[in-house]
Amino acid sequence: MLANFNWKNATFEDLHLRLGSVPLHRIGMDPVPGMATVDDVIRHLDASDKRLYELVDGTLVEKAMGFQESIIGVYISTRIRVHVELDQLGIVAGADGPFLLTAGRIRFPDVSFVPWSAIPDDACIEKLSSLPPVLAIEVLSESNTRAEIDRKLEDYFAAACRLAWVIDPKTETARVYTSAAKFEVFNADTSLDGGTVLPGFLLSLKSVFAAGSLQKPTLKG
Repeated sequence: MLANFNWKNATFEDLHLRLGSVPLHRIGMDPVPGMATVDDVIRHLDASDKRLYELVDGTLVEKAMGFQESIIGVYISTRIRVHVELDQLGIVAGADGPFLLTAGRIRFPDVSFVPWSAIPDDACIEKLSSLPPVLAIEVLSESNTRAEIDRKLEDYFAAACRLAWVIDPKTETARVYTSAAKFEVFNADTSLDGGTVLPGFLLSLKSVFAAGSLQKPTLKG
């Protein structure tokens, strides 16, 4: 896990590298880098011009979004939701569901799942979930960098995430992580298995990428 950022004698280049070299237009300046808090994330969420800012090292980083990624994220979350409801396995959240992780990090996975076994009986709905996503799914956008996603994965697994999927519409592949450093790559002809995190769940990657390509279904009859 990366250590907390040391601002003493640091440069903006140092911070930019820490953030995963994300495009500069995604780094928020209200407040300036290093001064942002959880309250600032909530303030932007509640504003009339709602912005989804992740919080990393006291810096607001706008979540990368796009139409194709949204279609894919909704498709995956719907499939998981249907499966989860059959056996009442837990809750499913979408791309605007923020998680307050360890070290004051806030992340917005595109799709997330938390089993009922990880939710205390006295839990209540909060603006930011203090429960970690046990399954976190990221659908890559054009402005996501590999370093940025690697940092997200470190944050997820440091907060007790057990499984993460990184879906790449451009290459039509998926990386399945069981730790921040251990992953397997799957192509469009395979399916993802929920394993012990989401028992019995299978997700056809061919159907995922077909949904994101606006491929019209073949009419029967």
